[in-house]
Amino acid sequence: MNKALFAIDVQKFFENKKTKSIARKISNYIKKNKNKYSLIIFTVFKNDSESSLWRIFKWRGCNKRKETEIINELSNLVDNSKIIFRNTYSLLKAPQVKRKLRKYKIKQVDICGFDTDCCVLATTYDLFDSGYKPVILKNLCFSTSKEKLHKSALRIIERNCGFLSR
Repeated sequence: MNKALFAIDVQKFFENKKTKSIARKISNYIKKNKNKYSLIIFTVFKNDSESSLWRIFKWRGCNKRKETEIINELSNLVDNSKIIFRNTYSLLKAPQVKRKLRKYKIKQVDICGFDTDCCVLATTYDLFDSGYKPVILKNLCFSTSKEKLHKSALRIIERNCGFLSR
């Protein structure tokens, strides 16, 4: 089965003590398992005047260069040409993501990164609705808002459309 790995929003805006340790785990996981994937995509949420967060919520965060850089622990694993910038919760709203999934004939997408209750959750639903098997690498995800939201999002994903993996 052709598999992809999405490393969602592993960017400096979401960096804190907890996510830093998870970024190290993601780095180790990718180094150990990169050959299992036909495609690895790193994504960055970059807020701009076209995003719903900007227009509807009037939120202006996550739009500076420093906030959208990949966390240092992972930066050596990613070629800048392989980073996909987007201004939506779900990665599948970025047309180049769907094109890459089709090009590599992907059937399953493993997901790690931040925030479980937001972009990870939205992407999981869209993957499932688009016919892909989403697998959440639960020990490689986290929500910067609260641990409770992270755990709740994992339960929602498991119940509705996703698979959880260690």
